[in-house]
This record gives sequence, C-alpha cells and structure tokens, in this order.
Amino acid sequence: MNRLTKKTSLFGAALAAAFAFYACGDDSSSGPSGDSGTNTTETNTSSYQMLLDENSQVMSLSGEGFMENKCIVSGETAQWKPVNTKKGDQIIKYMFVGDTLVLFWQDEDGAFENYGDMFIGGTAGNIYGTWNMIPCEYKESKGRSSCDEDDLEYNTTLSISNGAVNVTQTKQTFVEASPLDYSTSEYRWSLYVALYTGVTSNLDLMDLSYNSLSESGPLASKPEVQTALGIVSSDLSTTGETITIAGKTFTVKVQDFQSFTGNDNSSASVDISADGITCNSTVARIYELTSDYCKTEYMEDFDIDDAYDAKGNKYYYVDRYKKSNMNEFYACMQGIMPPPSGTEEDLWSKVVTPLYKTAAKQDNVKALLKKSQKRLGSLAQ
Repeated sequence: MNRLTKKTSLFGAALAAAFAFYACGDDSSSGPSGDSGTNTTETNTSSYQMLLDENSQVMSLSGEGFMENKCIVSGETAQWKPVNTKKGDQIIKYMFVGDTLVLFWQDEDGAFENYGDMFIGGTAGNIYGTWNMIPCEYKESKGRSSCDEDDLEYNTTLSISNGAVNVTQTKQTFVEASPLDYSTSEYRWSLYVALYTGVTSNLDLMDLSYNSLSESGPLASKPEVQTALGIVSSDLSTTGETITIAGKTFTVKVQDFQSFTGNDNSSASVDISADGITCNSTVARIYELTSDYCKTEYMEDFDIDDAYDAKGNKYYYVDRYKKSNMNEFYACMQGIMPPPSGTEEDLWSKVVTPLYKTAAKQDNVKALLKKSQKRLGSLAQ
C-alpha cells in the first residue's frame, strides 16, 4: 500500500478526500443531474517552506499545512471552500535509488518509516526539480521496491525549489454508469410480489441494479410465474412495462437510473401509474460529494457532521447528500393497489417451491444424462 494513501502526514490527508464524479437524477423538485459517464478532475494544492540538510538528507517543512476542499455549512448557508485539515510541520528523510527519489516520513515517535514513497521525473542526486509519484514503495531494510498500479489513487507532483515545496494532487476518474434493464431486474420481480400481496414496503429502487435471473431467464418473465400471480405483461422494455392484475392496469416507467462503477453514488426514479394517478419514487444517495452538490438549496438533503481544523477550530461540513420520497410513494401506492391476491406464503407455495422442484428435477436429469454419456463413452472404447 502506498504510504501517501494512509498516512496522516503532509500529503496523506489528500488521499482520504473523495473527489470522484457523481450524477443524480431527480423528480419534479430541484436537484442536480449528470451524464451517464464522464471524466472529472479535482485538484488540491499546498505550499510549504523548507529547510534542507543535504548532508543528512533530511528536509524540514513548515507552513499552513494541507488544504482540503469541503462543503462547509455556516448557519443556513453551504459553501465549497478549502479547509486547513493537517498541520504543515513535517520532517522527511530522502534518498535516491538510481534516478528515483524516495521519501520517508517521520512517525509520531520521531523515527522514520521503513517504507518510502517513490517519485520520478527529476535529476538523480538532485532533490530540486519536479517529481511525480509512482505507484511503488521502497522498503529500506530490504533495499527493494514493489509496485501496484491500483494503489495510486491520486496523481501527486512535488515541485521542490530552494526553500520551498509545492504539492499538487489531482484525482481524475471516469465514472461509468451501470446499464439499466428493467426487464431482468430484481425490482421488476419485487413489483410483481407487491402487486400480488398488496405490500409495497419491500420495493427498493436500488434493486434496479440487480438481475432476477434463473437458469432459463428472468424470473418475472416466466409464463408459469405470471400465470400463478394472475399477471398479464405487455409493452415490456428495458425501461418499463404494462402490467394487468386483478382487472387493473399499471404502467411502469423508469425515469432515471444511475448506479455508478467507481464510487458508491446512485440515483433512481420510477413512475407507476394506474386509475389516472401517477406515483413517483425517487432516491439519491451521494457519498462522494463535490462542489456540484454544495448548494444552500439542497440543505434539507444534507447529512452534516463536524470536525476540527489544523488549528483546533471546529467546523461543520456535509458528509453526504441523500434524498428520498419513498414514504410518500408508499402512501400513494396504497391508493391504487389492487385487492391482494395472496400472501407471501402463498407466493412461495405457488411459485417459488415449484420452480425449485423443477430446477432440481432438471439437475437430476442432467446428471443422469452426463453419467449415461460417460458410460456409453467407456463402452465405445
């Protein structure tokens, strides 16, 4: 593991910050939105004064410390601004391994760590210049290095001149939206169960991220399942369908779905309509906050936490953005639900158990066929 990704030192704090891009859809109320996939870049810079002892190869740094961008809350106002999260005082030992600069941080006990971060791009033997961190660490006691490309979360550049060190850390991420297919999703199956039992509280929009597949295809698409539930499906697509059950017709439309690889952020919005009434469910969960969400108008959707800066001053910041209207959605659905056709126990006895039994029989037949083929093959030899 690269030292910079887990040290509470000069540069280590930056690696704890979350700078990934996210996007979120919304319902009729205001809220940020984003593309299905995009590049984003977030950069932090810090400057330090340096006293250099070239004989012992030690540099002593001082200054205001590391500045980290956060969504700061003051009263009823949210503002994206830098916060001094780490002190600037730091003592670092350095050495050269070929043309590579290696930095060893001093720990709380005053000893230098055995593992050092590695930088390239400057001149061998000359600490002055511009150095770029690589995803490698050098173990001084063994005199060897190890590298892991997945270990480098930030691009870190050191500009070292006479009496000064400037640090630039950049995280650039391509965040790709997961594909949506309502027709195979766990959400579709959960909706079938809700319409059958009359219980909507188990509907979770994040189930759009998961497939409800059996060996022969999506569970909700099986004719025997639809027959057992009394459901007729039409106009099925990757974004919705029309469902008829107990004499009522429901139209399902996924308005927004963004579940991203690269971070934990997600958002979804689904409309379910019947009897001229549309019930909308919307959820957004944003854990990796950036300036796009740091707006006073979203204050009621913030989780706010507190911390102390490098000088001991307390401040309040947005830990995450979350938005949900599921309680309103559940109440709306109760006004358009058909009469319950059965309970979850009925569902298991009518649908799930028979499917398991069928699957078990199929597995037994396959095993017997495989055994017979093997025996016939032996006889042929």
